[in-house]
Amino acid sequence: MTTAAASIVNIALTEQRYAPYDAAHGTPDPMVRRLLTISLPAGAARFEQTDYGHPGRFNPWEPRGIDGTLQPRTPDLLALCEAISPLLR
Repeated sequence: MTTAAASIVNIALTEQRYAPYDAAHGTPDPMVRRLLTISLPAGAARFEQTDYGHPGRFNPWEPRGIDGTLQPRTPDLLALCEAISPLLR
């Protein structure tokens, strides 16, 4: 029996909702913050997206910590974030 190597990709998403005037943002509108973590065998990358400033319309994904081994792949990781976004509606 042969054993094939497995590559595993884990994606974790946390969505937080903040009330109007919450200390996290201070605006008169509620705010949504999404934190996306992509874990690969070579490391992990974290991204954030909010609707700060215009409720319901999300800003682009922003890197919030990418392991050095994955930094050259930042455009690919951002593309993955964008590909996941339609599933969050």
